Amino acid sequence: MSSVTVPWVLPDKLGKYTDHGLGNGGQGIVYGVPDPPGKFKGEYLAYKEYLPTVAYKSDALYDMVCFRQLLSQAERDFLDERLTWPLALVYRGATPTDPRPSGNPNTKVVGFLMRRVVQAYELRMPQTNEVKLQALEFLLNDDAYMTRVGLFVDDAHRVELLLDLARTLDWLHRRAVAVGDLSPKNVLFTLGGRGRCLFIDCDSMRYRSQDVLAQVDTPGWEVPEPQKATTASDSFKFGLLALRVFNRDQDSVDPGPLRAVSTELAQLANRAQNRDPQRRPPLSEWLPVLELAHNRAKQRPRRMARTPQPQATPTATATTAPPGWQPTSGPPRQPVPLYTPTTPARQNTSWGSRVASWLLGAVLVGGVAGYAATHMDTSGGSTPSVAESDGLYTSGGSVTGGSTDGGSTDGGDTTEPTETPSDEAEAPGATVDYSAVASDSEAEDVASMFAHFFGAINEQDYDTALGYYDPTSGVVDVGSSSSRSQWKQVMSTTRDSDFVLSDLRTEGSYTLATLNFTSHQDAGYGPAGSPDDTCDEWTVTYQLTDNNGYRIYKAPKDGVHYASC
Repeated sequence: MSSVTVPWVLPDKLGKYTDHGLGNGGQGIVYGVPDPPGKFKGEYLAYKEYLPTVAYKSDALYDMVCFRQLLSQAERDFLDERLTWPLALVYRGATPTDPRPSGNPNTKVVGFLMRRVVQAYELRMPQTNEVKLQALEFLLNDDAYMTRVGLFVDDAHRVELLLDLARTLDWLHRRAVAVGDLSPKNVLFTLGGRGRCLFIDCDSMRYRSQDVLAQVDTPGWEVPEPQKATTASDSFKFGLLALRVFNRDQDSVDPGPLRAVSTELAQLANRAQNRDPQRRPPLSEWLPVLELAHNRAKQRPRRMARTPQPQATPTATATTAPPGWQPTSGPPRQPVPLYTPTTPARQNTSWGSRVASWLLGAVLVGGVAGYAATHMDTSGGSTPSVAESDGLYTSGGSVTGGSTDGGSTDGGDTTEPTETPSDEAEAPGATVDYSAVASDSEAEDVASMFAHFFGAINEQDYDTALGYYDPTSGVVDVGSSSSRSQWKQVMSTTRDSDFVLSDLRTEGSYTLATLNFTSHQDAGYGPAGSPDDTCDEWTVTYQLTDNNGYRIYKAPKDGVHYASC
């Protein structure tokens, strides 16, 4: 028996959340939380408020919050990176006096707080400029449709995403959690840095045989047996997902495309479709096979075939990879020579009071504080207890613990393929040479993140670029429209090129990545020490976090150097 402390919070302690509606469905309405209370201060959260007509079990929701509290810090970090898990109970009525909701007859749990989906898991549609959740259902379309929406996902990416998803499912199963409604609508993905999946609608999962909501199956993803939300039903649906992701189809179960990638994976998928639940492979059996297939896929050279860019507004650039590119076969290109960075001519130290505190992460700001200001940090019991200062209540209790629419398909034309060097990461608007650190296993992921980040800025797709900041960094208040607008205005003054990732190392909880590049900016928007510079060569060492893929945290001022071109 382990003791936990579960937070309870009143809706009116969340700020004006009703002004930040994110979406609604058959179960409830989801809001952004503009002012998280107490221990959640500064976090990027959402609030799901159940509809009055929906039946749900508050005690089961309480147990889910307890489950997270019982985890070690490392386990909690794993959960938070991959699931929008319930974090706190939201209630109305009397102050709770009993740990469990059922022990508070005058208190009603009306919803819960969870982590909000970051922009890396969103896709801006080129034709409409509409932002959608980037769910796996997008992958169940042919390559022509993927080109139209600006997504490039080859078979190596598909294996990588399945591997990450299988690891999460195996982790959950070993902790008495079954997903239940495992469908491509409920799993988001990102290719920024390393491919990763994110579960949403986690209150629909089953924890220790208890459900918050009645179990349902997404049409077309039903299991043949009457039992729902079991490890066996998850195995069935994961096998179905593996088949359809490689078929690029919403309904097909043809094993041929998956067999072309791995005979062993196709065999596992066929076994997962067995009508006898006991004969389906556990997710742990998928892991070594997926890891082998992933390693093989990474060794294969990639060549990209460009297609004409779809007509769209500048902010409609793809969020994950070059639109219109498709993998083809061909020999790898010889690695480019090792890059040796030169010592910059001078170091910028005159930051002064002009540096705005929110500008800690990327590209030009002459009139505000100079280009470097956007890269650097300039700041050297069972009865609930009431936290009067923030309106957050906590209840101590004990539990038994254990360790969008995918759209339709369309056609597209292609031109002659061109090769991408093996040690370059490419995205619309930017290419990063990482040959100097190619021996580091994380080099490609870090270089890819920088390529997509700076490429999005060069393409004026600022909403996508903002998604590559760690939400906790303080660089930009992504929930504030005024802060985002100011950042976008600053970014519009520059274009950057000649990116070289010259050093990569770990320091504490951060990855330190040194990037060399050239900036071209309007006069008056140069570095603080040389505001009239229109061209500068930079060496910037960034602190990166690895949370849902690599993200920019900040660049301390002693890691920022420049020289006029």
